[in-house]
Amino acid sequence: MHRRQLLLAGAASAAAFHPVLRAQAPAGAAPKPLASMRIYIPGGEGGGWDQTGRALGASIQAAGLAGKISYENKGGKGGTIGLADFVARYNSDPGALLVGGMVMLGAIAVGRPEVTLAQVSPVARLTNDYMVLVAKTGAQPATMAAMVEAMRKDLGKVAFTGGSAGGVDHMLAGMIARQLRLDVTKLKYLPTASGREAVALLDKGEAQVAISSYSEFQADIESKALTPLAISSRRTLYGVPSLTEQGVNTELGNWRAVFGPGQVSEADRENLRRIVVTATQHPSWIQSLQEKKWLGALQHGKDFADQLTIEQAIASAVTMMLRLKS
Repeated sequence: MHRRQLLLAGAASAAAFHPVLRAQAPAGAAPKPLASMRIYIPGGEGGGWDQTGRALGASIQAAGLAGKISYENKGGKGGTIGLADFVARYNSDPGALLVGGMVMLGAIAVGRPEVTLAQVSPVARLTNDYMVLVAKTGAQPATMAAMVEAMRKDLGKVAFTGGSAGGVDHMLAGMIARQLRLDVTKLKYLPTASGREAVALLDKGEAQVAISSYSEFQADIESKALTPLAISSRRTLYGVPSLTEQGVNTELGNWRAVFGPGQVSEADRENLRRIVVTATQHPSWIQSLQEKKWLGALQHGKDFADQLTIEQAIASAVTMMLRLKS
């Protein structure tokens, strides 16, 4: 496939979601409630995966599908450190779920760790979220046009920050540089474990532009601490003009999902799927989507497993094309 086609394929996979609540597919037979469950979050507290995992856990409990839910955070390297830990400790636990998503696919493509998603079971994709580019209010660049001008003048002096190396934030920065016909090998990208850490780098002046899902920066945008420059959707979203509308023809979404243990019975795997899908039908989950400005993108079973294979191939191709390194 031609390089441009690969980039467009990556964008198209993210663009398949429209910013409306997707219809929730039926879970099939009723799930069997569990006495306890564990939701493993391979990222920092307060980040997108953390928000997603805790919102899902609250909905599982609200639906009466688990008596007790414990949460565990272990970030680093785009979730691959937590993925390996989950496989080592909980891969036979019928009540365990691992949060993950597009970020992890990029980290796997770049880092090539020994433990990959092949060792766990895809349960369900939950949400899609678009990334917003922000700068510290009062600092430069103050606009998208100013950012583009600075990148064209000297790409290496515009430090970007966001999630892990090779993750969706890193991909987006590389795609923007490529659309501007710049040398992507000169891109300066500072990976972090959460949106909070990215904001801290802006505050210190160590980075000029931060990229993350809109939900992670929402509070700082609303308080005017951060200035949004552009969003990675096709059109204006949440009042922020898109990259494409501002002359950079780039679009990318960040989906999030949950995975189950790889060494449990088919019956236990199916029960986890039913628990998750049923929880996404509960009013508390719908409320979380609305409050966090997440886009419902439920996909589960074989459909999700097949899509995951495609997404991993796209992530591998894009990270290689953009020469992203860990």
